Amino acid sequence: MAAGQREATTVGAWAPAGALHDGHAEALDAAARRVEDADARRLRQVVGAGAAEWRKFFDGRDSACLIGWLRALVLAEETIAGCGAGAGSPAIHLARLLRERGDYPPDLTAWIRSVSGNRFLPYGSLADRLRGGA
Repeated sequence: MAAGQREATTVGAWAPAGALHDGHAEALDAAARRVEDADARRLRQVVGAGAAEWRKFFDGRDSACLIGWLRALVLAEETIAGCGAGAGSPAIHLARLLRERGDYPPDLTAWIRSVSGNRFLPYGSLADRLRGGA
């Protein structure tokens, strides 16, 4: 660059998302159908598996994956019959594992509380915590 010339900078412009259309409705319909069928059954199996099985299943997974799974399980509790687990939620175990790893996102608790009616999320019951339970 020659002396006295300034380097050009590009400033990104924010453009609002376009209007929603039939393609968005199709994507939402497909996601809802998928969760209502085989995925809902599998999610109920995950919720019902129990702490020992969750530990084996979650332990070797990447933290980014576990964060996504935690979010999915929290939403499943709210939207899929048979996935409500109260103090026995696998999301509690995922949150604990992420905290132990130091990978629990600072904004995750606020998000969980904004979408979930489960009063035990993300920490579990006080009785379980005092016993040192999983």
